[in-house]
Amino acid sequence: MSSRISIGALVALVGLGALLRLDAFTGHYGTLEHPAWARVATRDIAPAARRVRPGSVAWAPIADPYVGGDPINYLKFAREMRTFYQPHVREPVFLAVTRIALALLDDQDAAVSLASAAGSLLLIVGAYLLGAELISPLAGLASAAVMAIDYDLVTWAPDGWRDDMFSATVALAAWAFVRFRRHPSFGNALLVGFTSGAACLTRITAVSFALPALLWVSAAGPGAVRPRLEYAAVALVVLAAIVGPFLLSCAIATGDPLYAIDYHTVYYRAADGLSVSTPMSAGEYLWGKFAAHPLGTLDAGITGEFVRPFTIKWNGLRIWAAWLPAATAAAALLGLLMLPFTADGRLLLLMLLGSLLPYVFTWNIAAGGEWRFTMHAYPFYVVAACFAVAGVARLIRALVTQPASWRARAMWLGVRAGIVCALVAAAVVVYVGVLPWFVASEAIGKGDSVSIGTGGRDRAFYRSGWSRAHSEGIVTVRVSIAPRAAVSIPLPVRRAYDLVLRLDPAAPADGQSMTVLFNQQIVLSTTLDWNAQRVGAYRLHVPIEWMRTGRNDLVIVPTPTVAAATADSRFSWLRPDQRLGVRIWMVRVIPLT
Repeated sequence: MSSRISIGALVALVGLGALLRLDAFTGHYGTLEHPAWARVATRDIAPAARRVRPGSVAWAPIADPYVGGDPINYLKFAREMRTFYQPHVREPVFLAVTRIALALLDDQDAAVSLASAAGSLLLIVGAYLLGAELISPLAGLASAAVMAIDYDLVTWAPDGWRDDMFSATVALAAWAFVRFRRHPSFGNALLVGFTSGAACLTRITAVSFALPALLWVSAAGPGAVRPRLEYAAVALVVLAAIVGPFLLSCAIATGDPLYAIDYHTVYYRAADGLSVSTPMSAGEYLWGKFAAHPLGTLDAGITGEFVRPFTIKWNGLRIWAAWLPAATAAAALLGLLMLPFTADGRLLLLMLLGSLLPYVFTWNIAAGGEWRFTMHAYPFYVVAACFAVAGVARLIRALVTQPASWRARAMWLGVRAGIVCALVAAAVVVYVGVLPWFVASEAIGKGDSVSIGTGGRDRAFYRSGWSRAHSEGIVTVRVSIAPRAAVSIPLPVRRAYDLVLRLDPAAPADGQSMTVLFNQQIVLSTTLDWNAQRVGAYRLHVPIEWMRTGRNDLVIVPTPTVAAATADSRFSWLRPDQRLGVRIWMVRVIPLT
């Protein structure tokens, strides 16, 4: 593919992305009367933008724009900004871009939308450059296309958050690092230092990938060692020159060079129910979490690093085609497994994992799990999908055109693939089937009340007599499909407990009842209630003499059971002849003092 065609296609994709984002802006925030260019864009061009969006998209007007989150503060901070390197709780890049946007929009609040949308469009370019450098121009265009049309990205783009700009700078930094690893040079060193510095001054947490990646390309790469180290030193000096003044100004003004990170522990400590009366660094906050619940914190970290960022992506593609999210996610997963077998791929994985580190222990606290916080990982995943497609295509072509030379390599390739699959399978078994049990046991042992919910990694608890997990809106449930359905509960400390069962009868009209046994002792026998607006709650007391240290079995015996065909439409996902008892949401374990 010629460079002219590639650039032309990229310009077209950026134009398409701009139209979709303009449509989202006018749908949410309306039109602008001034300046003239903004009036033309929102009044004359926006109607054309509506013609390129899918028909199922509808935007709801926002009555109080930017209120209730960071965007209103970005506007305030940008208007107050006096110097680029001022000491502040917010890093300067996005504030400076917002300040420029304020000048372009006659000081209207919509400037923060322009700033975030500019970052979103820059992300399209960054994804192209990364894909083109790592794989091919065609892969770069495919990556850029996903960034242009994904409706999660389109939705966030005009809302005034800095995450779009951060994602763009991370993608550009990844591109620069791949270039440097392949061709260490003075120019590429400057590129690495500048893009990494821009990422750090958008979110200072970017040091979590910038410094490890710089160390990596210093130690590993083609060519002589000394020139590579010298150029890496140049990149480090440029990075320090860009980021250092901000850290220094924060240190002088507040005594804390990482003030822009540590300040925000107030939010997470408040959400955790901890005291916020005294300052606390991010390191102290995380160490406190580890000290209190090491297994729980480790589990949250694994989920935040490897699972949640990946699983919550892709849905923004569904609006274009129902099959697209699953297909793209599957290709991305294969690509991520293939990346460790190439030098560039290992660098990319290091940057991806490093960039996620600041979020892995806070994703389950308050709004810490919002899609935008791991937006920057999305281009890595999409490029990995392109990497997989390109790799499979090369393999098929080689098998067809050079079958003899590939016979010897096929066995070694199969062995490596088998080892990777075995390691991944073992990790999944531990993560899904083992770790949740010990996490719950740890929390219960420390006297915390713990909800053992259905769905996700619940097989360690809901062991027998239950249907598969099924989502019903915001609730995930299992249904008892045997005369006796068991829930295993870890109780590491001998004490009395209360258990709260959140469940409903499968057939309320049939007057169902249930008997509950705890370690073969009848603990409750009752008629089941029904409230269409709320899942039923049944509290029962477990005396200390009935409990065992370790695994304890709660058995639910519903009477009568009914066929799914005679129950209501909630159970249409089950076989019509399947016998049903109760529909359970969770069991809450409450240690008593």
